[in-house]
Amino acid sequence: MSQNEFPEPASEPLCVLRFDDADDLPRVRHEVGKAAEAAGLDRRRIPDFVLSAHELAANSVMHAEGGGVLRLWRENGSLICEVADRGLLADASAGQRRPDLSGRGGAGLWIVRQACDAVRIRSVPGEGTAVRMRMTLGSGAQERDR
Repeated sequence: MSQNEFPEPASEPLCVLRFDDADDLPRVRHEVGKAAEAAGLDRRRIPDFVLSAHELAANSVMHAEGGGVLRLWRENGSLICEVADRGLLADASAGQRRPDLSGRGGAGLWIVRQACDAVRIRSVPGEGTAVRMRMTLGSGAQERDR
């Protein structure tokens, strides 16, 4: 594994979704919400998790030809969501600065970074982009990870 690669999940994904266009986004939100609840994410955090997954998938639909793939799994007391596509994210600091919220777009990664406990981005020319977001699970869910 190169320094720039994400490690593969240690456990089987709870959910794998292929999405191609904006018509698939309601299904993405629905399935992510069900999986987050089943994984034991605090009910108060599920809307933020679903919104964040939606924003990542919407970015793939808007900026990468052919949509992408979303994977969701539990790891070390956290719920991880990865959205991968064939696009390239040229700005490594995307989402780190508050965007112009006038409605012209560009707020998706900022929203994800605000809502999640951690966000990692990997973007490589010719390979595509993967964004991983993490939220800590409740104490009961952490016990199930052991």
